[in-house]
Amino acid sequence: MIAVARVLLRPGRLARFFVSYVWDLVRANALVGWEVLTPTHYARPGIVACPIRELTDVELVILSNLISFTPGTLTLEISDDRTTVYVHALHIGTSDDVRANVRRLEGRLLWVLR
Repeated sequence: MIAVARVLLRPGRLARFFVSYVWDLVRANALVGWEVLTPTHYARPGIVACPIRELTDVELVILSNLISFTPGTLTLEISDDRTTVYVHALHIGTSDDVRANVRRLEGRLLWVLR
């Protein structure tokens, strides 16, 4: 309940997060759409272990859902010690790229929630 009040008291942060996440969604949709519409397939799918910070249950659920809502990515599992999230990505340039994207999303989420 306290986190909700904190978020509502900072509507600017929530708006910036929303705009940046929608931009990520537009880019991901364009990439997946391009993959579907073109005859040549450039998909390099794979599973990447992404380290995460210590998160509350709510923060962990929101992060894993945001990852899964993004086209081309899916949260597969969260480690028992809650320090790693396993992400399936359709387009992997390098594993570090996927980790950087998850880290950036996590940072923006915590900036809004904490």
